[in-house]
Amino acid sequence: MKIFKMLKTQIGAALVLIMLLFGTLFSMSMMALNEQQSYNTLLNITSRLEQTAQNLVSLGMNYAINVPQDSSSYDRDVKLYYRAMHDQMKILDTMTNSFMMAEFPPALTEIGEYFRPSLMPATKQAVSAVEEVWQEFRDGIKDALDESTGMPHLKEAALYITGYHAPLVASINILHNRIQQQTKQRLTHVYQLHISLLFTAVLITIGVFAWFYLVVLKPLRHAVDGFQKVTQGDFGYQVPIAGDNELALMTRSFNLLSLRLHSLFRLIDRIQQGSDLNEILGFVANEFSALLPLDWVGALFVTCDNNTMVLEGSYRNGQPEISPRTRYSLRNTLLLKALESGEPLHIPDMSSTVVNPEYQFLNHLFAEGIRDAIFLPITDASPIPGILAFGTCKTDTYTPEHLELLTNIAGLITHSFGRTVRLAEHNRLAAIGSFASGIAHEIRSPLSTISMALDYFQETDLPGSANKRAELAKREATRMARLLEEILLYAKPLQLRLQQVDLKQLLNRLFEAHHAMVEEKQQRFELIAPDSDMTILGDPDRLVQIFLNLAKNACDAADHGESILWQVEKELASRSLRISVTNRGEPIKEEHLAQLFNPFFTTKTHGTGLGLSIVKRIVEAHGGDITISSGERQGTTVTLLMPLA
Repeated sequence: MKIFKMLKTQIGAALVLIMLLFGTLFSMSMMALNEQQSYNTLLNITSRLEQTAQNLVSLGMNYAINVPQDSSSYDRDVKLYYRAMHDQMKILDTMTNSFMMAEFPPALTEIGEYFRPSLMPATKQAVSAVEEVWQEFRDGIKDALDESTGMPHLKEAALYITGYHAPLVASINILHNRIQQQTKQRLTHVYQLHISLLFTAVLITIGVFAWFYLVVLKPLRHAVDGFQKVTQGDFGYQVPIAGDNELALMTRSFNLLSLRLHSLFRLIDRIQQGSDLNEILGFVANEFSALLPLDWVGALFVTCDNNTMVLEGSYRNGQPEISPRTRYSLRNTLLLKALESGEPLHIPDMSSTVVNPEYQFLNHLFAEGIRDAIFLPITDASPIPGILAFGTCKTDTYTPEHLELLTNIAGLITHSFGRTVRLAEHNRLAAIGSFASGIAHEIRSPLSTISMALDYFQETDLPGSANKRAELAKREATRMARLLEEILLYAKPLQLRLQQVDLKQLLNRLFEAHHAMVEEKQQRFELIAPDSDMTILGDPDRLVQIFLNLAKNACDAADHGESILWQVEKELASRSLRISVTNRGEPIKEEHLAQLFNPFFTTKTHGTGLGLSIVKRIVEAHGGDITISSGERQGTTVTLLMPLA
């Protein structure tokens, strides 16, 4: 039935209807003309019948007036009048028989074929009356002629015709009048039908033009108004949609175009206002759902080692989500190929990625229910290469039109995100640089002076209480110096000297070098690790810094005499090492868990609040990930996920 909704089908049907109506009118006109010709022919035949009867009467009356007086004249009249009288009677016979049979030979009509008119009952009754009168009149003429004696009695026949012709003439006149009435009635009926059809055709034509105005011209006018609105800058203007035809399809396409322009210009406006990455990502999640199917959207950026991608933010169904994992390997993945090519990558069926364990992020999306995804590279426009990902929960959802749309606007989107990333990176670096400069300027010089003064006092023979105060001040100065060092470490760019590191050996050396850390509270380190290869690619000094910080935190949190469990295991699916550090001390409050990696957040009395922030930064620089969980039964566990070499 869809074909009947098409405008060309409807217009074609309307034109065919108009053609049929006017074709019917033409046929009716031709029929009326044929009817007119038919009744004209019938009237002509009736007039000829009337004329023939009149001729017969005239012959009789003329002969009755001019009866011959001698035999020679009589013989002449027999040859002339009798033959003429006989011919007229023969014609009358033929015509009355034809009327009775309603079939006239070509000799009577001169139209080259038999003429078969349709006679009304009243006309047929008049024909029967003529036939009856004529039969009686003809028999009377024959009796008057009395041809049995050898010579016809023309005088008697003429007198009979003169005396008894009135009924025949009257019946023929009645027949003529009846045929005239039938002709008038029939032509009046045809004329009325013709007028009715003409009126109907005019009404239908007006209706077709009204339909054409409502279905074609009016929507076209609305579409033209919409184009004018958009050209005047009213992006987002929507044209009302009527019907389900080609014009409605054009209007839907225009509305979609207008909506896309509106969304794109709003995106540009957000960028010009200096919105951060999360705001831009939220805008895309909410606004772009009108342009293409969108169940999930996220932004990933490459880390400084160029081997890992970080999921900086993601939205599901228009709402921000917290991903359980944010760091994914980039090496030997389709995402790396997309970054290198700079072209959008479309994976219509994510189940095809599960067969390759190196596709960590793609497998993560599949595990989260995403089945169709498009990845837009953010490369040249951003100081940090990245990818903007779009996903849906159904396979083969994104059509070539959706992919073409994203391909056409990819430059604008990536430039927008690139500008946002540049602004965020510049703001972060500027804030950190300004903060670090201020700290160095305000603290370093006074701290150096204080430290030198305290060194002098320690070398001087001071009373016991004064000496204790000097030692306390020295320790605090040392702590402040360490704080300054950590601030500068957090602020300045992180440089790694990567090499292959056996993590099991590194941990054993760390435990031996810092055994005093656990002896203070009679604690101990327990390492559970398989004998298989535990090699990762990392900076040994930075790795020691990570594990030393975690070890100190675990020792501070664990109770006296408790064990601190270190567990190392391989994750073949993600080609990573999982390192867990667990202590059974007092659990961390739930409201503090989300803030542990924030700079300057600490639950310790003398903590700087930068230790875990620095650890997280070093771990992420190695392409790894770090999480912390805590509870009454299991204690507190810090889990690191580091990629295998």
